Amino acid sequence: MKSWLLLPVISAILFLAACGGPPADNPLLEEAKSEYSAAEADTAIVQFAPVALKEAEESLELGFELWEEEADKVRIEHQAYLTLQKTAIARETANLNAAQNEIERAEPERQQVLLDIRHTEAQLAENRAQQALEEAQREREAAEQARREAEELARKVDELEARQTQRGLVLTLGDVLFDFDEATLRSGGVRTVAELAGFLDEYPERNVLIEGHTDNIGSEQYNLDLSEKRADAVKQELLNQGIASDRIETKGLGMAHPVASNETSAGRQQNRRVEVIISDQDGAVSER
Repeated sequence: MKSWLLLPVISAILFLAACGGPPADNPLLEEAKSEYSAAEADTAIVQFAPVALKEAEESLELGFELWEEEADKVRIEHQAYLTLQKTAIARETANLNAAQNEIERAEPERQQVLLDIRHTEAQLAENRAQQALEEAQREREAAEQARREAEELARKVDELEARQTQRGLVLTLGDVLFDFDEATLRSGGVRTVAELAGFLDEYPERNVLIEGHTDNIGSEQYNLDLSEKRADAVKQELLNQGIASDRIETKGLGMAHPVASNETSAGRQQNRRVEVIISDQDGAVSER
């Protein structure tokens, strides 16, 4: 096992770094490289665990290939973690094989005693290595599951036509989804709320805050009452769809928070709206 085996990989890394190609160094990958270099310089490991050391080398090369390709950080760190474990296995294997070699040269009684001891140590090392590999596999699966869940959530959000804001995901029901100057949902509004209910069914950890808003036409009290009624109408439709009441909060804010100028009819129409703020994974909604 010669150091020149890593020269192509290292040369490529230095070249790409000079050109500004790959991303900044990955600390865990650098740690894996350092551990492997130390193992490669250990003559006992080279002599007694060449196969295991070769596997660690191949794992490290794959890690740097992923790094050069600017692969996902989770994949790179997972590969670096595997390299660390394979290097540890090589070291443990070398210890075991060196011990067994020593035993073979010893007298029969001592040989038997040391063989039993090394066998126990080898079993413990194998168990540790196996546990480490299983833990790495669980972490990889957890990362993959998180990625799939994030993609699915993004797809559902797109279907809802919600937008990301500082307060979280916000679904806006415009004035056209209500009867004119009333708090009764039209059929289009009912369909939209049904889609929201489907989302909440699929993500039971999320709650909603429903805020009603109006333009500045009419008295402040009238607009406040109308905004509250429209927010309550959306809540009622969610209740009709089977969403628990403790997951729904409503507020009527009247004309207090316009999103457009009330000087034009188009602006006033934008201000006449109901906003549904979807909570984070902990069920919390940021205050306005």
